[in-house]
Amino acid sequence: MALFNTEGKSSEPSGAPQSENWRLEEGVAYFEQMLEVMSEDRTTLEFLDAAYQQLGRKEKGKDVLTRLVRLLVKERDVEALKALLPRMEASDHPPLKALLLKTNALIAPQPDLTPERPRQMSESEIIAAAVNDAVEAETALAEYWHSAGIIDDEALDRVQESLSFVPANGRPFLISALQILEKENATLCEQCLENLADVGVAPPVPLEEYDIGERQLSRCPQWLVRQRGVIPFAEIGGTALVALLNPMDAKLRGEIEAFGPCKFFTASPSAVEAILEKVYGSVE
Repeated sequence: MALFNTEGKSSEPSGAPQSENWRLEEGVAYFEQMLEVMSEDRTTLEFLDAAYQQLGRKEKGKDVLTRLVRLLVKERDVEALKALLPRMEASDHPPLKALLLKTNALIAPQPDLTPERPRQMSESEIIAAAVNDAVEAETALAEYWHSAGIIDDEALDRVQESLSFVPANGRPFLISALQILEKENATLCEQCLENLADVGVAPPVPLEEYDIGERQLSRCPQWLVRQRGVIPFAEIGGTALVALLNPMDAKLRGEIEAFGPCKFFTASPSAVEAILEKVYGSVE
C-alpha cells in the first residue's frame, strides 16, 4: 500500500517543480535525518522500509530492511519477523542472509522443556519392572553356590534355564533359585540352606510353627511377598522378623527395611509356598 496518495493534482505551491512523489520524498528526507540521530528507532526504520519499496530504491531498501530485521531480532518480535520472512528469503543481500539464520532460529517452535510429572506406576507395572531384578539376584545366588562347590554345572544350568522362562506379565510369580532346586533335589536345597546359615547371612526358621496369615504378610506389599517369597512372621519390640528365600539380595533387604526395622531369616521354599497358598489361594 502506498504511504502517500500520488494520484490527482499536487498541492505544491504554484510554480514549484511538479513531482509525482514529492510528499513521500519530503517524508523520506525527514526520516533519514531522524535515523542519523536515532539509529534504532523502529518507527523510522519501518517508514523508510515502506517508502524505499514504493520509490523503488532497492539498495537503500536492503540496508534499511537489514537494520530493521536486526532490531526486531534484538527485540525478539517474532510476529513482525514472520511478516518480513518472505522478503528476507528472496533477498540476495549477504547481511540479510546472515540474519535469516537467526530469524529462523528465533521463530522456530521452541521445545517444551517442562519436565513431565512422573506417572505413578500401577501395581502390575511395579511387578513387571521388578522381574529383571529378581531374576538377576536369583541367578547370582545360584552362581555363588556353584562357585562354593555346593551345586554342580548341571544344577546351575537348570536354575538358569528355569529363570529364563520367568514371565514378566505383571502377575505375581514366585522367583526363587531355592524353589527350583527344591523341586529338583530336596537334599541339594537343604545343603544350600545350611550354607546360608553357616556363612551367617540369615539363620533358618521353621515357618510351619508360626500362625501366619494376611495380617502378618500385610507389612510388605503383596507383590513383594508373592514374587520374592518375603514372609513377615512375627514382631519383637518393634522389629519385624522376616523370612526370605534369598537373604543375600541386599537390594531386596533394603526394600523391606524401608518399611521399618527388620531381622532376616531363611525359610524353606515349601514352607513359603504353603503360606502363600493358604493366604492367596494359589502359588504360580
